[in-house]
Amino acid sequence: MTMNTITHEPGIQSLHDQVVNLVAQRWAKSLHCRITINTGSEKNRWAGSDRSYPDIVGWKPNLGRHTLELIAEVATEESIAGAEVYRRWQDYAALGVPFYLFVPKGYRAKAQQLAAKAGVALNGIYEYAFVNGTLQLL
Repeated sequence: MTMNTITHEPGIQSLHDQVVNLVAQRWAKSLHCRITINTGSEKNRWAGSDRSYPDIVGWKPNLGRHTLELIAEVATEESIAGAEVYRRWQDYAALGVPFYLFVPKGYRAKAQQLAAKAGVALNGIYEYAFVNGTLQLL
């Protein structure tokens, strides 16, 4: 199977978008599906939801309609504290595919608490940090 990623490096300015892009690049090398990212204003619609725009979408092409394989959301210190996080995570979990969350280093416990409070089962929570300009996933 081919592994593709659709990234848009020019214009990536925020920490969030940098993490989304770098995680997508890593996944494109190791997963057996195509990876699309949704950063900033480049939100693509998936699975017919008006609200669900996961940051990273793994999918396989099928005739007529693509099949979702997995989704991931990248949280920042600011976004994980936002009131809208519950609704978004519930929307993503409702898609019925593996759901992964990437949070800043030190925020795993808070993310677990928020997910439990929202009734959302996550397939994995990964912490991220930049060390000497390189993304580290824990």
